[in-house]
Amino acid sequence: MLDFKPVMIADKDSLQSFFYKSNFRNCDFSFSNIYMWKHLYNTLFAIEDGFLYIRFHATENAPGYLFPLGDGDLKKALERICEDAWERMAHVYLYAITPEMFNWIENVMPGQFIYEKGRDWYEYIYSSEDLISLVGKKFQAKRNHINKFKRTYRWEYLPITREIIPECVELYERWCAENGGCNNEQSLVGERVATQKVFNNYEKLGLLGGALRIDGEILAYSYGQPLGKDTFGVHAEKCLYEIDGGFTMMNQQFAEHNCADYTYINREEDLGLESLRKAKMSYQPAFLLEKGYVRIKE
Repeated sequence: MLDFKPVMIADKDSLQSFFYKSNFRNCDFSFSNIYMWKHLYNTLFAIEDGFLYIRFHATENAPGYLFPLGDGDLKKALERICEDAWERMAHVYLYAITPEMFNWIENVMPGQFIYEKGRDWYEYIYSSEDLISLVGKKFQAKRNHINKFKRTYRWEYLPITREIIPECVELYERWCAENGGCNNEQSLVGERVATQKVFNNYEKLGLLGGALRIDGEILAYSYGQPLGKDTFGVHAEKCLYEIDGGFTMMNQQFAEHNCADYTYINREEDLGLESLRKAKMSYQPAFLLEKGYVRIKE
């Protein structure tokens, strides 16, 4: 079996070196994402013969792996995953697989895997220039929201620092109150734990974030991390719903202050939530990053 162990803060540089070298745009290959959600997925990792292996439990509680990252023999790495799964009496599943990854799998193990895409897992990739400038007819409604926001509120944009993190935590609790308390629905309970991890380890995780102080209070924030050379991943965005145009303003300001040096911005999946899908599509993605899973043919 592969020698898997829990993901710890001290492992950040080691794992991140594999992620940056791969230059994948998936939000799945982000150390901060893996660390903040590991409690929900029981995420483990192993490094062997120059490859990084990540094992976890998917939402449906089926154990699986991410695409192995490394410069060596991909076929051998995939065979190690198969061996590990079989020794654990588990089926072989690889999740968060893009068409590009599947082509690589097919090249070294032709005809041995079945690939199934899942629309709910597709990630929304935007042009950073679009989200910063909001130029053109397709963004007219967004510009209207921002103009109304600027007329309505006294505001300033601030980078997230240790000094304002307590106010960000307070905002998160207020947001939870708007959404039923974050105590019952599993996804919100899991997100509460993830948010606590983020703000307790903000500097160690190497996150970049920003907040809006509106009429004297922090009422919106966003944070994320570079995913590679040309893509920045946005992990979270929160704003009180009572703030008219707050989400639009937060989105634009964060892109302007934190993402201008990147060609693309990844704002992750919609999880099959119709309201979230509508909101993400309204920002006119440059493309959707298709993802799915592969399983070995029985």
